[in-house]
Amino acid sequence: MTNSVTFPRSVILQALAISSTVSVFLTKTGAEDTLGQAVCPSFSCGHLQDIHHPFRLRGDPPGCGVQEYELVCSDDQAIIQVNTGRYFITNISYPDSVFWVVDGSLDNSSCPIPERNQHPYIYGLRSDYMFLLHMRTVKWAAFVSCSRMMKDNFIYKPVACRSTNTSFVYVLSTTQSYLVQNVEPSCGYLAMTPLGSWGLGPNDYYSTYDYEDIVKFMRDGFAFRFPFPAPEWTYPWILKTCLKNSRR
Repeated sequence: MTNSVTFPRSVILQALAISSTVSVFLTKTGAEDTLGQAVCPSFSCGHLQDIHHPFRLRGDPPGCGVQEYELVCSDDQAIIQVNTGRYFITNISYPDSVFWVVDGSLDNSSCPIPERNQHPYIYGLRSDYMFLLHMRTVKWAAFVSCSRMMKDNFIYKPVACRSTNTSFVYVLSTTQSYLVQNVEPSCGYLAMTPLGSWGLGPNDYYSTYDYEDIVKFMRDGFAFRFPFPAPEWTYPWILKTCLKNSRR
């Protein structure tokens, strides 16, 4: 004989109400219906064509795109501001829900490093039930300047073109290069940048890279994800939360 569990009617109604709200929210933020396309038509920006949700242009109506994905068009560039950084968008993949960017502060010299205060949000942004500007990367490069030469620390890769007789510049490219505990006492922070993307960049947790490799990764850029729902907002989580609240 099979035992069945009967949920209180109030719990079921509460769960349905919350799930309906989430469904409507996701539909409004992640899709465009016929009316939405008429009000928010696709646009071109720089060298990119047929751009639409989640992107928007300055001056678009509030319902068009997502504010954090607002673009600025300049000559042949589509530019997005993320945290303290200004980035050139090189490609948008709607099937993969990602877009690729290159650091706008990089120069064309043979020895570039990012600007000191230019970097995206390490863990993205959280807005209501969504994650925004979340990076598809697991590794970072951190540049440091040291008062003495590092001889016994294998994760410190020299940046000879930036070093002098009294100041030694290194780059770290472990999965947690940005953490303070990875910086030696004789070193100070210079800059940091994400590397690559899942499946396309330096995603091995234990590998480190020479400066020449880091430059290639910086030139190729890295990827951001489109807005996506916070993982806990699933139907099982909704039911579990409603049951928990009903017992208080």
